Amino acid sequence: MLLLFAACENNGKQSKLTGYGNAVEESDNTVVNAIEQAKPSIMVLPSDNLLQSFDALKNVSINGANYLDRDYNKYILENSNNRAIISAIQNEFVQLDYPLTDLEQTLKSLNNRVATNMADDVAQDAKTLLLQTASPDIIIELDYDCKIDPTDPNFRKNLTYTITAFDAYTNKAFSSKTKNETVSDDIAKTFSQSFHKSMKEIEPEIGRYFQNIVVFGREITVRFTVAKKSKVSLVSESITGETYADWIMDYMDLNTKKGTYKLQNNTDYELYFVNVRIPALQSDGTQYSAYKWARQLIKEFKTECGVKCSNKVQGLGDVHIMINGF
Repeated sequence: MLLLFAACENNGKQSKLTGYGNAVEESDNTVVNAIEQAKPSIMVLPSDNLLQSFDALKNVSINGANYLDRDYNKYILENSNNRAIISAIQNEFVQLDYPLTDLEQTLKSLNNRVATNMADDVAQDAKTLLLQTASPDIIIELDYDCKIDPTDPNFRKNLTYTITAFDAYTNKAFSSKTKNETVSDDIAKTFSQSFHKSMKEIEPEIGRYFQNIVVFGREITVRFTVAKKSKVSLVSESITGETYADWIMDYMDLNTKKGTYKLQNNTDYELYFVNVRIPALQSDGTQYSAYKWARQLIKEFKTECGVKCSNKVQGLGDVHIMINGF
Protein backbone atom coordinates (compact mmCIF):
# COMPACT_ATOMS: atom_id res chain seq x y z
CA MET A 1 0.00 0.00 0.00
CA LEU A 2 1.21 3.48 -0.68
CA LEU A 3 1.04 7.04 0.56
CA LEU A 4 1.76 10.52 -1.01
CA PHE A 5 1.92 15.11 -1.44
CA ALA A 6 0.52 19.22 -1.41
CA ALA A 7 2.12 22.66 -2.22
CA CYS A 8 4.35 24.46 0.23
CA GLU A 9 5.18 28.12 -0.33
CA ASN A 10 7.90 30.09 1.39
CA ASN A 11 6.75 33.60 0.56
CA GLY A 12 5.65 34.90 3.94
CA LYS A 13 2.57 32.70 4.26
CA GLN A 14 2.38 30.29 7.17
CA SER A 15 4.09 26.98 6.55
CA LYS A 16 1.92 23.91 6.15
CA LEU A 17 4.15 22.09 8.60
CA THR A 18 2.09 21.71 11.76
CA GLY A 19 2.50 24.56 14.21
CA TYR A 20 5.28 26.43 12.46
CA GLY A 21 5.74 29.49 10.31
CA ASN A 22 8.55 30.00 7.82
CA ALA A 23 11.79 28.18 8.50
CA VAL A 24 14.53 30.18 10.18
CA GLU A 25 17.91 28.59 10.79
CA GLU A 26 18.57 28.10 14.49
CA SER A 27 21.58 27.37 16.65
CA ASP A 28 21.48 23.72 17.67
CA ASN A 29 23.49 20.56 17.11
CA THR A 30 22.66 20.39 13.40
CA VAL A 31 25.71 20.79 11.20
CA VAL A 32 25.95 24.37 9.97
CA ASN A 33 25.51 23.70 6.28
CA ALA A 34 23.02 20.82 6.60
CA ILE A 35 20.06 22.95 5.53
CA GLU A 36 21.79 23.98 2.31
CA GLN A 37 23.40 20.65 1.44
CA ALA A 38 21.03 17.95 2.70
CA LYS A 39 18.69 16.51 0.11
CA PRO A 40 15.76 14.21 0.85
CA SER A 41 15.75 10.65 -0.43
CA ILE A 42 13.10 10.04 -3.08
CA MET A 43 10.90 7.11 -4.06
CA VAL A 44 8.50 7.13 -7.02
CA LEU A 45 5.23 5.21 -6.68
CA PRO A 46 2.09 4.83 -8.80
CA SER A 47 -1.12 6.15 -7.22
CA ASP A 48 -3.89 3.83 -6.08
CA ASN A 49 -6.03 5.17 -8.92
CA LEU A 50 -3.32 4.23 -11.42
CA LEU A 51 -2.90 0.78 -9.89
CA GLN A 52 -6.64 0.22 -10.13
CA SER A 53 -6.71 1.19 -13.80
CA PHE A 54 -4.25 -1.63 -14.47
CA ASP A 55 -6.13 -4.11 -12.23
CA ALA A 56 -3.29 -4.04 -9.69
CA LEU A 57 -5.34 -2.91 -6.70
CA LYS A 58 -7.78 -5.11 -4.80
CA ASN A 59 -9.62 -5.09 -1.49
CA VAL A 60 -8.77 -8.11 0.66
CA SER A 61 -9.82 -9.26 4.13
CA ILE A 62 -7.27 -10.67 6.58
CA ASN A 63 -8.43 -11.88 10.00
CA GLY A 64 -11.56 -9.76 9.67
CA ALA A 65 -9.70 -6.56 8.75
CA ASN A 66 -9.90 -4.99 5.29
CA TYR A 67 -6.73 -4.08 3.42
CA LEU A 68 -5.76 -2.73 0.02
CA ASP A 69 -3.64 -5.24 -1.85
CA ARG A 70 -1.29 -3.26 -4.08
CA ASP A 71 0.43 -5.34 -6.76
CA TYR A 72 3.30 -3.11 -7.90
CA ASN A 73 4.97 -5.90 -9.83
CA LYS A 74 1.88 -6.37 -11.97
CA TYR A 75 1.68 -2.63 -12.62
CA ILE A 76 5.29 -2.49 -13.84
CA LEU A 77 4.95 -5.57 -16.02
CA GLU A 78 1.48 -4.76 -17.37
CA ASN A 79 2.59 -2.03 -19.77
CA SER A 80 6.02 -0.94 -21.01
CA ASN A 81 4.99 2.71 -20.63
CA ASN A 82 4.55 2.22 -16.89
CA ARG A 83 8.19 1.31 -16.37
CA ALA A 84 9.39 3.98 -18.81
CA ILE A 85 7.42 6.80 -17.17
CA ILE A 86 8.62 5.93 -13.65
CA SER A 87 12.18 5.74 -14.98
CA ALA A 88 11.78 9.19 -16.53
CA ILE A 89 10.77 10.67 -13.16
CA GLN A 90 13.61 8.91 -11.37
CA ASN A 91 16.12 10.11 -13.94
CA GLU A 92 15.20 13.77 -13.38
CA PHE A 93 15.94 13.45 -9.66
CA VAL A 94 19.15 11.50 -10.28
CA GLN A 95 20.37 14.31 -12.56
CA LEU A 96 19.94 16.72 -9.61
CA ASP A 97 21.88 14.40 -7.26
CA TYR A 98 18.92 13.36 -5.12
CA PRO A 99 19.31 10.04 -3.28
CA LEU A 100 16.81 7.75 -4.97
CA THR A 101 15.49 4.24 -4.44
CA ASP A 102 14.42 2.37 -7.56
CA LEU A 103 10.94 0.87 -7.23
CA GLU A 104 11.59 -2.19 -9.39
CA GLN A 105 14.85 -3.10 -7.63
CA THR A 106 13.27 -2.65 -4.20
CA LEU A 107 10.42 -4.97 -5.18
CA LYS A 108 12.93 -7.63 -6.19
CA SER A 109 14.71 -7.38 -2.84
CA LEU A 110 11.40 -7.87 -1.00
CA ASN A 111 10.64 -11.35 -2.37
CA ASN A 112 12.30 -13.29 0.45
CA ARG A 113 11.00 -10.92 3.12
CA VAL A 114 7.41 -11.28 1.93
CA ALA A 115 7.75 -15.07 1.94
CA THR A 116 9.04 -14.96 5.54
CA ASN A 117 6.16 -12.75 6.66
CA MET A 118 3.61 -15.07 5.07
CA ALA A 119 5.14 -18.04 6.91
CA ASP A 120 4.91 -16.12 10.20
CA ASP A 121 1.32 -15.01 9.44
CA VAL A 122 2.33 -11.37 9.54
CA ALA A 123 -0.05 -9.14 7.58
CA GLN A 124 1.87 -6.29 5.96
CA ASP A 125 0.81 -4.45 2.85
CA ALA A 126 3.14 -3.88 -0.07
CA LYS A 127 3.43 -0.17 0.56
CA THR A 128 4.47 -0.59 4.19
CA LEU A 129 7.12 -3.10 3.17
CA LEU A 130 8.39 -0.82 0.42
CA LEU A 131 8.70 2.17 2.71
CA GLN A 132 10.33 0.14 5.47
CA THR A 133 12.92 -1.16 3.03
CA ALA A 134 13.63 2.06 1.13
CA SER A 135 13.05 4.55 4.01
CA PRO A 136 12.49 7.54 1.70
CA ASP A 137 11.90 11.06 2.98
CA ILE A 138 9.63 12.02 0.09
CA ILE A 139 7.25 9.94 -2.01
CA ILE A 140 6.60 11.11 -5.55
CA GLU A 141 3.21 9.74 -6.56
CA LEU A 142 2.32 9.35 -10.22
CA ASP A 143 -1.14 9.32 -11.72
CA TYR A 144 -1.75 9.47 -15.46
CA ASP A 145 -4.32 8.77 -18.14
CA CYS A 146 -3.95 8.68 -21.91
CA LYS A 147 -6.97 8.74 -24.20
CA ILE A 148 -7.82 9.65 -27.78
CA ASP A 149 -8.91 13.28 -27.99
CA PRO A 150 -12.30 13.23 -29.81
CA THR A 151 -11.94 16.93 -30.66
CA ASP A 152 -8.65 16.42 -32.46
CA PRO A 153 -9.14 16.07 -36.26
CA ASN A 154 -6.24 13.61 -36.33
CA PHE A 155 -7.54 11.69 -33.31
CA ARG A 156 -4.28 12.08 -31.46
CA LYS A 157 -4.02 10.96 -27.84
CA ASN A 158 -4.17 13.35 -24.92
CA LEU A 159 -1.93 12.64 -21.91
CA THR A 160 -3.02 13.98 -18.51
CA TYR A 161 -0.78 13.36 -15.54
CA THR A 162 -0.52 14.46 -11.92
CA ILE A 163 2.65 14.41 -9.86
CA THR A 164 2.17 14.69 -6.09
CA ALA A 165 4.89 14.91 -3.45
CA PHE A 166 4.21 13.39 -0.02
CA ASP A 167 6.05 13.35 3.26
CA ALA A 168 6.75 9.63 3.65
CA TYR A 169 6.60 9.89 7.46
CA THR A 170 3.23 11.63 7.73
CA ASN A 171 1.65 10.86 4.33
CA LYS A 172 0.88 14.58 4.03
CA ALA A 173 0.87 16.00 0.51
CA PHE A 174 2.79 19.26 0.07
CA SER A 175 3.08 19.73 -3.68
CA SER A 176 0.96 18.74 -6.66
CA LYS A 177 1.20 19.48 -10.38
CA THR A 178 -1.20 18.45 -13.16
CA LYS A 179 -0.31 18.74 -16.84
CA ASN A 180 -2.08 18.02 -20.14
CA GLU A 181 -0.09 17.16 -23.25
CA THR A 182 -0.88 16.02 -26.78
CA VAL A 183 1.02 12.83 -27.54
CA SER A 184 3.17 13.62 -30.57
CA ASP A 185 5.16 10.39 -30.80
CA ASP A 186 4.73 7.97 -27.91
CA ILE A 187 3.41 8.32 -24.38
CA ALA A 188 6.68 7.79 -22.53
CA LYS A 189 8.58 10.28 -24.67
CA THR A 190 5.85 12.93 -24.38
CA PHE A 191 5.75 12.47 -20.61
CA SER A 192 9.53 12.65 -20.26
CA GLN A 193 9.75 15.92 -22.18
CA SER A 194 6.88 17.47 -20.24
CA PHE A 195 8.06 16.34 -16.80
CA HIS A 196 11.53 17.73 -17.49
CA LYS A 197 9.90 21.18 -17.71
CA SER A 198 7.72 20.55 -14.65
CA MET A 199 10.78 19.81 -12.51
CA LYS A 200 11.58 23.53 -12.49
CA GLU A 201 8.44 24.01 -10.38
CA ILE A 202 8.50 20.77 -8.38
CA GLU A 203 12.13 20.62 -7.24
CA PRO A 204 12.21 23.99 -5.38
CA GLU A 205 9.06 23.04 -3.45
CA ILE A 206 10.65 19.76 -2.36
CA GLY A 207 13.81 21.63 -1.32
CA ARG A 208 11.89 24.16 0.77
CA TYR A 209 9.80 21.46 2.44
CA PHE A 210 12.85 19.44 3.43
CA GLN A 211 14.62 22.54 4.74
CA ASN A 212 11.63 23.05 7.04
CA ILE A 213 12.04 19.47 8.27
CA VAL A 214 15.76 20.00 8.95
CA VAL A 215 15.08 23.18 10.93
CA PHE A 216 11.92 22.23 12.83
CA GLY A 217 12.27 18.47 12.97
CA ARG A 218 10.63 15.45 11.43
CA GLU A 219 6.99 14.87 12.37
CA ILE A 220 6.03 11.46 13.80
CA THR A 221 3.40 9.90 16.08
CA VAL A 222 4.32 8.14 19.33
CA ARG A 223 2.14 5.58 21.10
CA PHE A 224 2.75 3.79 24.40
CA THR A 225 0.56 0.81 25.31
CA VAL A 226 0.63 -1.77 28.12
CA ALA A 227 0.51 -5.47 27.25
CA LYS A 228 -2.60 -7.27 28.50
CA LYS A 229 -0.56 -9.75 30.54
CA SER A 230 1.50 -7.01 32.15
CA LYS A 231 0.97 -6.35 35.86
CA VAL A 232 1.59 -2.60 35.55
CA SER A 233 -0.28 0.41 34.22
CA LEU A 234 0.99 3.77 33.10
CA VAL A 235 -0.12 5.31 36.39
CA SER A 236 1.80 2.72 38.43
CA GLU A 237 4.78 4.04 40.37
CA SER A 238 8.13 3.08 38.87
CA ILE A 239 11.43 2.56 40.69
CA THR A 240 12.21 6.21 40.00
CA GLY A 241 9.47 7.24 42.42
CA GLU A 242 7.25 8.70 39.70
CA THR A 243 4.63 7.08 37.52
CA TYR A 244 5.56 5.61 34.15
CA ALA A 245 3.34 8.23 32.49
CA ASP A 246 5.18 11.07 34.23
CA TRP A 247 8.55 9.65 33.21
CA ILE A 248 7.36 9.43 29.59
CA MET A 249 6.06 13.01 29.65
CA ASP A 250 9.41 14.27 30.98
CA TYR A 251 11.23 12.33 28.27
CA MET A 252 9.02 13.85 25.58
CA ASP A 253 9.76 17.34 26.92
CA LEU A 254 13.52 16.80 26.74
CA ASN A 255 13.87 14.69 23.60
CA THR A 256 11.60 16.36 21.07
CA LYS A 257 12.49 19.40 19.02
CA LYS A 258 11.84 22.32 21.40
CA GLY A 259 9.37 20.13 23.31
CA THR A 260 7.01 20.00 20.35
CA TYR A 261 4.27 17.37 20.62
CA LYS A 262 0.54 17.07 21.32
CA LEU A 263 -0.94 14.55 23.75
CA GLN A 264 -4.04 13.16 22.05
CA ASN A 265 -4.97 10.19 24.25
CA ASN A 266 -4.16 9.69 27.96
CA THR A 267 -5.49 6.61 29.79
CA ASP A 268 -4.11 4.17 32.35
CA TYR A 269 -2.98 1.88 29.54
CA GLU A 270 -2.22 4.16 26.61
CA LEU A 271 -0.47 7.43 25.85
CA TYR A 272 -0.75 8.67 22.28
CA PHE A 273 1.15 11.69 20.99
CA VAL A 274 0.74 13.37 17.60
CA ASN A 275 2.64 16.19 15.88
CA VAL A 276 5.80 14.97 17.61
CA ARG A 277 8.93 16.66 16.25
CA ILE A 278 12.25 14.82 16.40
CA PRO A 279 15.57 15.92 14.86
CA ALA A 280 15.84 15.08 11.16
CA LEU A 281 19.63 14.91 11.28
CA GLN A 282 22.15 13.67 13.81
CA SER A 283 25.08 15.85 14.89
CA ASP A 284 27.29 14.32 12.17
CA GLY A 285 24.76 15.24 9.45
CA THR A 286 23.42 11.72 8.90
CA GLN A 287 19.66 11.24 8.96
CA TYR A 288 17.80 10.41 12.16
CA SER A 289 14.81 8.06 11.92
CA ALA A 290 11.78 7.38 14.08
CA TYR A 291 13.13 3.88 14.66
CA LYS A 292 16.43 5.23 16.04
CA TRP A 293 14.55 7.69 18.25
CA ALA A 294 12.37 4.88 19.62
CA ARG A 295 15.36 2.60 20.20
CA GLN A 296 17.07 5.22 22.37
CA LEU A 297 13.84 5.84 24.30
CA ILE A 298 13.41 2.13 25.03
CA LYS A 299 17.00 1.84 26.18
CA GLU A 300 16.60 4.64 28.72
CA PHE A 301 13.12 3.49 29.78
CA LYS A 302 14.38 -0.02 30.57
CA THR A 303 17.41 1.29 32.47
CA GLU A 304 15.69 3.96 34.54
CA CYS A 305 12.26 2.42 35.12
CA GLY A 306 13.24 -1.24 35.25
CA VAL A 307 10.50 -2.62 32.99
CA LYS A 308 10.65 -4.59 29.79
CA CYS A 309 9.25 -3.06 26.64
CA SER A 310 9.35 -3.79 22.92
CA ASN A 311 9.64 -1.70 19.80
CA LYS A 312 6.54 -2.23 17.65
CA VAL A 313 7.51 0.42 15.08
CA GLN A 314 6.16 -0.54 11.66
CA GLY A 315 5.59 2.55 9.55
CA LEU A 316 8.30 5.15 8.98
CA GLY A 317 6.67 7.78 11.15
CA ASP A 318 4.65 5.70 13.62
CA VAL A 319 6.39 4.78 16.87
CA HIS A 320 4.63 2.16 19.00
CA ILE A 321 6.24 1.05 22.26
CA MET A 322 4.61 -1.75 24.23
CA ILE A 323 5.32 -2.08 27.96
CA ASN A 324 5.52 -5.77 28.84
CA GLY A 325 6.11 -5.57 32.59
CA PHE A 326 8.96 -6.84 34.77
